Amino acid sequence: MSNRFSNRKNKRKFTEALEELVCEKKCSIQKSLFIMSKNKSMKNKAVSLAAGNIYEALIQGNSFSSALKLCPFIEFDMLYVSFIGFAQRCGTLDDTLVYLKKKCIREEENLLRITEAAVYPLFVVVLCVMAGILLLVYSTSILGFSAESPDVSAKVCSTFFISFGFLLVFCIVAFFAIKKILGTNKLYEAFLAAGFLIKGGESFVNAVKDAVNILGYDTKEGLIFAQAGERLSYGESLHSAFEMSSKNNALKNELDDAFFFAENSGGENDVFEKIALWIKTRDEKRRTVCLKLLEPVFISGTGVFLLVFLMNLVLPLFTEATLVL
Repeated sequence: MSNRFSNRKNKRKFTEALEELVCEKKCSIQKSLFIMSKNKSMKNKAVSLAAGNIYEALIQGNSFSSALKLCPFIEFDMLYVSFIGFAQRCGTLDDTLVYLKKKCIREEENLLRITEAAVYPLFVVVLCVMAGILLLVYSTSILGFSAESPDVSAKVCSTFFISFGFLLVFCIVAFFAIKKILGTNKLYEAFLAAGFLIKGGESFVNAVKDAVNILGYDTKEGLIFAQAGERLSYGESLHSAFEMSSKNNALKNELDDAFFFAENSGGENDVFEKIALWIKTRDEKRRTVCLKLLEPVFISGTGVFLLVFLMNLVLPLFTEATLVL
């Protein structure tokens, strides 16, 4: 089984190839999969192997969604499978493949954005650590701390590791912040998916419940969608169902702002897509600010590391000089 990153790439390649054959060249699913399985020019063997496996499953009478679920060469998540199942029920395979292709591309772009954003901070941190190591070697060898002042030498080494620990914690926190801001916003994907399902003919209740597969039942957003789906099934309005399900004040305020924007800019059928648009616009502003602050924040963090270390390196020298005088 391929790892997570290669599986994401394989899934995108598979979806792009299938979408091109089905939507642009108007081939049937079986014919498209057969062509993909026999395409020897594909650099990625997992795609052709997966296409062949799914094609054989269809020949044996399995549904397309079941064949995807059981495919051993590419792991298709439950959301992907449920969307294909929805397309089979409603006859919207072309639109669903286009949506899934765009979703895969968005995931790749977000991952690339995080990778590109991490290059500069990583470079700065590596230079900072190398400078700290050189200073440590200089202080313990050239200044003679090891031979003449073992206590001072131990203190300098201890200070270096404490400073390095601070830098490590700073980098971990900064990485998760970058990942959260620049990565895929599951709330955006959930509202976008629900809007797509509703336009395809799905009910509001089922669309909201299906969106939980994106968020996960163990997240606060997923719990909100699950509870909102239950409230919608009891006949509550869309806004009140989400408002009453949200216990987190910050998230509740975000949803209130999003619903206010959506409800005052058109009909109810496209309210989820308009909420997704509001979230995307807000995220783009946050990402712009994040990218602008990335350089000064990491320079400040590494600067604190070097400053703390240098202060504890130079102060013992002044102490020794004072004692000699």
